[in-house]
Amino acid sequence: MYGWEATPDNDFRSSLAKQKRSVQREFEDRLQKTIVAFAEQGLNAVLYYENKSFARNVSIVPTSAITGEGVPDMIMLLVNLTQQRMSDRLMYLSELECTVLEVKVIEGLGTTIDVVLSNGILHEGDRIVVCGLNGPIVTQVRALLTPQPLRELRIKVCIVCPRGFPSRSQCTVSICSPQRSQSRSRCKDCCT
Repeated sequence: MYGWEATPDNDFRSSLAKQKRSVQREFEDRLQKTIVAFAEQGLNAVLYYENKSFARNVSIVPTSAITGEGVPDMIMLLVNLTQQRMSDRLMYLSELECTVLEVKVIEGLGTTIDVVLSNGILHEGDRIVVCGLNGPIVTQVRALLTPQPLRELRIKVCIVCPRGFPSRSQCTVSICSPQRSQSRSRCKDCCT
């Protein structure tokens, strides 16, 4: 939008308040056109912070993919709606469940899989089942590796994590199988 003074990764309301009056009017005009477009499709739409009934109205969350403005508001709205409307369906399970992101061979460690744990705790020595290219692979966890704080898994320097690895985490798992497992597949505990 012409004249918009960007504040990277800021919430929308405070970014809008910092703008010149002409920019605020331009935003209000575009917002009204968007609301009319929704109304033509039979939907009631309002700005997310003015929405009193989420069941009756669609929330409009202005965001910028370039500056990140409004993204914190969208995340907050998604979390709040999930907690309010889906609280009976959200639950933690102790059964191990994780998703394999990438399969690779690391020198000195052998075959490793990058996983995101959804539920349960992964321990060194656990027997797990991973989807392979030629059927299921039953293998043992040799080591759990995690990147240094504020580093990515793609960086070569990893720290060995001797204890269990909690859910809602990402880690690299060194496995005892020379077979190739499949990326984007599920991983389960062998004992369950």
